[in-house]
Amino acid sequence: MVNYEDLPLFPLHVVLFPEMPLPLHIFEPRYREMILRCREENSPFGVVLIGSGEETGAEAVPQAIGTTARIMQFEEMPDGRMNILVFGEMRFQVARTFRDKPYLSAHVRPFSEEASEPGGLREATERAAELFRQYLRTLFASTGRPLSTLQLPQDPEYLSYAIASVLQVPSADKQCLLELTDTAARLTRECDLLRAEIEAQGSVSGMTAVKVSAQELSKLASLN
Repeated sequence: MVNYEDLPLFPLHVVLFPEMPLPLHIFEPRYREMILRCREENSPFGVVLIGSGEETGAEAVPQAIGTTARIMQFEEMPDGRMNILVFGEMRFQVARTFRDKPYLSAHVRPFSEEASEPGGLREATERAAELFRQYLRTLFASTGRPLSTLQLPQDPEYLSYAIASVLQVPSADKQCLLELTDTAARLTRECDLLRAEIEAQGSVSGMTAVKVSAQELSKLASLN
């Protein structure tokens, strides 16, 4: 259950998309308190990209659009630090922030997807899926994991979030994708980004392998 009136926020230099995983290491006392509260209440918190400021220390100023995060795995260490795995659930828009607790919270409202024109959506989905497979071949080149084991999402909206999450582009570009409310428009923009990334990878050592982080592999594994 989402508490729209007082949603705990976790400002990060990361953009979380619906249905996508995100591993987090929690060490600051204020965020350990937040995570324990969410576990006790069986409620999500919100992941928001930092607009200005830093993840640690003084309060950061978040972007207005974020994604609720549900805790799926939890490990607490003897010193109180935590390793958690969350999955994105739904997008929200920050209406008002509160600073009456050790961590930031906000009154939020749902940020929903709008219907796309069926013909344009079908075409954008097919183009994006083809380019995404081509992009993944370069990412998998250094992992030894066969691409044939990966099944891309059939749902266009889910596919658009998967592409946005895996794309190795600046967080500002990912935030723009998160804020789009038309799936066809998101997929079309992703096609442009995929083409640019494929071209850039091809210009470096003749399509040599790109290093893929464990976090990126966990996102790819979640597509199966």
